[in-house]
Amino acid sequence: MKYLIANWKMNSVDLDSWENNFINYVNSSKSFPKPHELKIVLCSNLYDFYVLSEKIKNSKNDIFKNITLYAQDVSQHEEGAFTGQVSSKFLKSVGLKGSIIGHSELRENGDDDEIVFEKGAKLKEEGISNIFCIGESLKILESNKKKSFLLNQLTAFCKKNVFPDLLAYEPIWAIGTGKEADPENIASAVSMIIEFLEKKKINCPVLYGGSVSSRNILEIMSVSGIDGCLVGNSSLDGEQFANIASKIKS
Repeated sequence: MKYLIANWKMNSVDLDSWENNFINYVNSSKSFPKPHELKIVLCSNLYDFYVLSEKIKNSKNDIFKNITLYAQDVSQHEEGAFTGQVSSKFLKSVGLKGSIIGHSELRENGDDDEIVFEKGAKLKEEGISNIFCIGESLKILESNKKKSFLLNQLTAFCKKNVFPDLLAYEPIWAIGTGKEADPENIASAVSMIIEFLEKKKINCPVLYGGSVSSRNILEIMSVSGIDGCLVGNSSLDGEQFANIASKIKS
């Protein structure tokens, strides 16, 4: 099984157009991965969740019908005076199957390792999956501290029976910048991550995120140990996203 995650972030997406463009590409493709070969997860904003869930439920296209909906973030709190936050209990109640946690954009806004862990713990309490993100800045990369930095992020999260369900390696300097990480750089990080997971006996697919596009998806997926990708800007158009999906083979 391979995985493809769409993170729409805080962008406006024409849902009808996205659905039509996605399905039209799928229908025209002669070798699009089947649902048992590729799990597609869509992380929209919560405002679009209901409409998307209805579209997916009522779709006659088997691929579109099997898209799973996740949130982009979750609160580390269960309930209370936390204006604007959304609890894992709420995500479960409305039918969302998981959430991204630890994304670099949220870490930059104050989510330290302990907060990310607490979010993971709350999701686990509700039986909801997480997509746990880690990644280094350009400063960390250039100072040759990538390995220790990533290991610290992993160690801080994998404790007290909390672990990633999907792990996305996203070098911060390659997110939304158009600057691509080279295969050697990706491979070194993925190898280290897999070694850590194996030592901890954690069975977790490892994904890559950072300026993923239809142009570089084959090169990325050729890296040993990569089980899929987390896609940002290129997921905002249904046709582009379907094109990326069509190139991911089990």
